[in-house]
Amino acid sequence: MLHHLGEQANQMASQADAREEERRGLEEMKRDGCYVCSYCGNVYTSTGWLKRHLSTEHDFSFEKPDSELHKKNLEKDVKNSFLFAVLLLLDLSDSYSMGDGNRIFRNIKFELIIHATSGHTKYRLWLWRMLAYQMALLSERQSHEYKWNCTVNVNGGLRKNIPNDNLVEINVHRLKEKVRASGANLTFEATRTAALAIDSAAIIKDNIIKESDTHIKSRKRSDTKETDIQEMVSQLNISCFFNGAVKLQGFKKFRSPYVMSKSKLDDWLQKQRHRAALEMTN
Repeated sequence: MLHHLGEQANQMASQADAREEERRGLEEMKRDGCYVCSYCGNVYTSTGWLKRHLSTEHDFSFEKPDSELHKKNLEKDVKNSFLFAVLLLLDLSDSYSMGDGNRIFRNIKFELIIHATSGHTKYRLWLWRMLAYQMALLSERQSHEYKWNCTVNVNGGLRKNIPNDNLVEINVHRLKEKVRASGANLTFEATRTAALAIDSAAIIKDNIIKESDTHIKSRKRSDTKETDIQEMVSQLNISCFFNGAVKLQGFKKFRSPYVMSKSKLDDWLQKQRHRAALEMTN
């Protein structure tokens, strides 16, 4: 799947020049707000009509819209997108449990694609901020520390790391329990003292449990992401989901997270070029 993304990026780089040349050719036919065909002299008010004329009358070939390609590859995209999301989730979970900064920041780029497709602007900004800190805003030393300190190991052992924000949520939950237990004695100073003592109290509790060899019943469910995904994939295989026997009728509005819209990206690049040209000259 990642190889497929790389191939798409290479294709888009080569196609961008071709589209730019096509755009320049259409602009050369522009006369006084209209478009004049340089072959027969017909006049059109928009590039859409001009391109249609060139295609039908002069055998020009233009790239098909993304919507047509989407309809053609819809069933393939649904299956590939499921596998892409599954593999990303597994690798993301493993990278955080291992505290692997390289994989964490590599996966951020793919997470941005997922959130862009689903319209989660808040998460995209959060991920973009992480990349900005690591790649541009911090010094080389600070960037290295930031990259390799995204997780924390509170209990020790291999694959026991959790994201820093999860640790914050755990501490906030513990603090809320302390605040509720204070009852009528709740004051700002009492809350502040409880907040400062949360980590120390948890460490003392863990040490007592280890020294007394006490067994604490786990509150976690037995299933994990790995076993859940394995069960999902096995059930899909049983239903012949991946071999084409199942027709997907309920995904007409599906948008694949990894199929990039070449036309939208090209339009965005052109706007940025135009903006840069104006700002640099002024």
